This record gives sequence, C-alpha cells and structure tokens, in this order.
Amino acid sequence: MSSSGTETPLSPDEWRRLASLLPHLRLIHHVRGRLRLRLRTGVSHWLAQYPDVVPEAWLAQLPGIAALRLNKAAASLVIEYDARRIPPQWWERLLHSRDEALPDLLAEVGLIVDRAHLFSHPSEGVFA
Repeated sequence: MSSSGTETPLSPDEWRRLASLLPHLRLIHHVRGRLRLRLRTGVSHWLAQYPDVVPEAWLAQLPGIAALRLNKAAASLVIEYDARRIPPQWWERLLHSRDEALPDLLAEVGLIVDRAHLFSHPSEGVFA
C-alpha cells in the first residue's frame, strides 16, 4: 500500500506528468524494495512546467510505494516499494520505456486498471 493509504488510480494528467518525468531519472542503485534515482539536470525544467506539484508528495501516492525521500542537495530520489506488488525488474523497464509502452507497464503492476482512461481524446493520447 502507498504511504498515503490510497489505492485510487491517478488521473490522466498525473500519468502525463509521470511520462514526462521518466527521461529525467537515472537509476543509480537498486536492491529489492528500494531504489535510488539520480535527478538529471533537466528536472528543473520539468519542475517549472508543474509549479503546483511537489514531486515527492505526488509520487508517494502511487500504489505500492511505501516511502519516498527527495535529497535536493544530492539530486537523488529514494523510493521504497512493495516488491510483492512491483517486481524489482519492472523499474528498469519503466525507466527505459517509451511513452506508448507506459500504459501496459503500469497495468502490469496494477497502477492502472483501464488503459482507456489515460486518453483525453480518441485522437490525442496522454503520452503524445
């Protein structure tokens, strides 16, 4: 269960943010249930696009996330997760996925139930 206690899927706007954040993250250490990500320099531009979003609070809402710590000085993010819900190898696939593959990856671990809710308009995908 997430640290916020919610199992509610995130909105299409929140999944769009996740897709746009992934290119700014690099895996630097991973053991079962815990990973450390480096925040690349482009993350400041990403943050400017979403001034009302506190990334650590928003990401902590994801089902399966147990704890999340952002270290701004080290430009890193530590994610503790439930390895029974999210397999360790899934994170590598997530970080290297293309936008169009993201819905299937999220569905694999139950982060979304229905891919259809990810698309705002039939002709325009959330991840376009």
